[in-house]
Amino acid sequence: MSRRSDPLARDLRAIIDRAHLVDRTHGGDVERWAQNAGIKTSEILDFSASINPLGPPATARKAFIESYDAISRYPDPYGDHLKRALARRHGMDPAEILIGNGSTQLIYLLCAALRPRTALIVGPAFSEYSNALTLAGARIHPASLSADNGFSFSLQEFLAAWETDCDIVFLATPNSVTGQLIPKAEIVKIADFALTRKSLVVVDEAFIDFVEDESLKTKVRGNANFVILRSLTKYYGVPGLRLGYLFGDARRVERLAVHQEPWSVNGPALKVALACLEDVDFIEKTSRWLEGERKFLYTRLAALQDLHPLPSKTNFLLVRIDDRLADAFALRAFLLRQNILIRVCDTFGLGGAYFRVAIRRRQENLRLVAALAEWLAS
Repeated sequence: MSRRSDPLARDLRAIIDRAHLVDRTHGGDVERWAQNAGIKTSEILDFSASINPLGPPATARKAFIESYDAISRYPDPYGDHLKRALARRHGMDPAEILIGNGSTQLIYLLCAALRPRTALIVGPAFSEYSNALTLAGARIHPASLSADNGFSFSLQEFLAAWETDCDIVFLATPNSVTGQLIPKAEIVKIADFALTRKSLVVVDEAFIDFVEDESLKTKVRGNANFVILRSLTKYYGVPGLRLGYLFGDARRVERLAVHQEPWSVNGPALKVALACLEDVDFIEKTSRWLEGERKFLYTRLAALQDLHPLPSKTNFLLVRIDDRLADAFALRAFLLRQNILIRVCDTFGLGGAYFRVAIRRRQENLRLVAALAEWLAS
């Protein structure tokens, strides 16, 4: 083997050595659970994936059907039409936007392009932060929120965990596990602190559409050390199309775009995204639904003895099972026999004491509550 190929071989061996550390367990894996249960996928009522049950909008369905005529042509390689539409929606510049095949692709793009040596993750968190960092060879420092204070974010504790040699930081608001927001004033301080530390801060706002006023997207302007991740799939109910984007300072976006392959988003997805953004009535409809249904499900769950839901700002609820019954795995198995799937939170580092459920339509939520009551009674 030549000297030139030796580093490539070492890199390959390193990637293989790190591969066993990657955990790809996620909610929404309905096909696998249906196969295990010996039933059809369509028979499962999925509470494990936090997707808006009102979506996709009717305009999106129409756009998807019409996109069939265009699948024989290459799509816009960089999604410029969608960038302009997103810029209009959010009051940003198209040069401050990078779109991708879901926000997960952009997480991997950030890690692969920047090759961070050390990273800080505020947990509980989406597992793909850790996966992408691990494959990039980064050393990860967790900063776990405490269940003792309801997983509240502490700026003081976070800054204490932020070491001087940290290259990249991942945190989410609302948190993708607990549904809780980090106060905007504290995010502003974190963004400003990133400039002095010369670390890149990545704030995942995948669920911020449900509380859009809490977004700090404009804070990326003039700050190359601050990036915001966004998702279109959860709010508009189109996870099968994979649609995500990030906001960043134009200089940062330009440098990242060099590392992204063209045609990252397919033609039907681009057309559906444009249709979603044009459907302003869908936003009002979702707001009305979520406000009432979140309160309804939270109240019903809290009324069940031995279940303790946490307040949430999103379309899902994290629920703790009382210590004497703490076995979300047994609960999941019981519910699967009734064709209901929930998300056990072990991959978030919370063990079997917690599970997460999406907020769905009223009759579906009632079915879940009834099944939970039956399990508790048994």
